[in-house]
Amino acid sequence: MEEKELLQKQKRFIRNFAIQSAMLLILAGAAVIIFDPFFHFHKPIGSLKAVVTKAEYQCIGTVRNFDYDSILLGSSVAENYNNRWFDEAFGTTTIKGIKSSAATVDLIYYLNEAFGAKKDTGIKEVYYSMDLFALSADAERVFPDDSLPLYLYNENPIDDVNYIWNKDVIFEHIPYLFAMTYLDDYDEGASYNWAQYKIFSKEETLSHYSRPKEVLPMLSEEDYKQNIDANISLIEEVVKAHPETTFRFIYPPYSMLWWDAAYRNGETEQNLYAAEQAAERLLTYENAELYYFQNDENLITDLDHYMDTVHFSDEINYFIVEQMKEGNYKLTEENYVRELEKMGELAEKIETEYIRKYFEE
Repeated sequence: MEEKELLQKQKRFIRNFAIQSAMLLILAGAAVIIFDPFFHFHKPIGSLKAVVTKAEYQCIGTVRNFDYDSILLGSSVAENYNNRWFDEAFGTTTIKGIKSSAATVDLIYYLNEAFGAKKDTGIKEVYYSMDLFALSADAERVFPDDSLPLYLYNENPIDDVNYIWNKDVIFEHIPYLFAMTYLDDYDEGASYNWAQYKIFSKEETLSHYSRPKEVLPMLSEEDYKQNIDANISLIEEVVKAHPETTFRFIYPPYSMLWWDAAYRNGETEQNLYAAEQAAERLLTYENAELYYFQNDENLITDLDHYMDTVHFSDEINYFIVEQMKEGNYKLTEENYVRELEKMGELAEKIETEYIRKYFEE
């Protein structure tokens, strides 16, 4: 009799444990679906803010599910723009489509996703931070790839279990969403911003520069032309397909150390070709505007604006938006050749004058 009662108790314990475990799983999954810190299912609910700090995980959800009419695209140099600067300057509601070290195919993917998500209302403006290195990247690379959480990118609801019952999402990201909303007064416009705890100074910038020891022969046009032309074609196709959208392309101002490295790696002509070909082709479209900040001599030779060779302070990001609003630094079919010639002259001056303040040959 005692053995039978013990067996019944064991069965009740197992049944109760199973029921409680199932309830916990349901509650945990429901919490992820409701609060959705990666915005995979919906935009923020109630008073929760759009706390976006992890581009690889959150960018695709914001593109697909947020309310917006314009998008800012770029690599990490574009992360320190505040979305509201564009909203105030151009009367838009902007989100970011960001990927660190983004190639052109990456940004075009986010852009096409945005046009798909807003197929009924359309996209008013595209702010495109056009990195020269992205124009030289592989134009046939597959994106998204295995380096990303593909369960957030694909349309397969089955593998959403990787998100819904993810312990990091449940125990870290949901609490972080609440903390940043109610305790830290998070600025939603500063999505993905990393500038807050960085040091921008000449000393910091130089400490992050490993100068190539040798000066390599300059690459020939046949070494880079195919990739650059193909990447520009990818951009051009989207501009042509959406004449109702204004595309504002930004050439970000890399520091003189970046141009020094380009010279020593034999890539100066490659970068000048990329900038010129993009301008030559995109300026033929009435809905495309180009803003060129790379040959601002005072800006790019002042290393106190930078933390490394390419990343500048958010003060420069703000300066760029303000100048765009006023129509300054704008390339036209009449001036783009001369502006790029000025960049070539400045690149030469960097090697013969500016860089010698810091390095002896």
